[in-house]
Amino acid sequence: MRALPDEHPIDTLQKMPLEPSEYCRRWVPAVSGKGYRKVCINALAEVTGLSPSTVKDWGPNFERRPKYVPRLLRQADLLNQFKGLVLSGRVNTSSNFLQD
Repeated sequence: MRALPDEHPIDTLQKMPLEPSEYCRRWVPAVSGKGYRKVCINALAEVTGLSPSTVKDWGPNFERRPKYVPRLLRQADLLNQFKGLVLSGRVNTSSNFLQD
């Protein structure tokens, strides 16, 4: 997807889908003691607001996921990236930003 001449690259990125498996690769760390798929399903359930059993029903590669999910996952990805910038001190949020 190419940006329009007056469109900021972040606006273009925001419109790009992010599939469930890619979201998990980016944001779900491998953990010992639990299966990665189960941890991934739980993370997807948390970010989408759906139940883990619903996410599990999307299939082994999440190919039966609803059409809106990739866009929702992109939004969550961008928020996760922003959170990382805030936590690293690269972006400063004032207390006024968090109020209201």
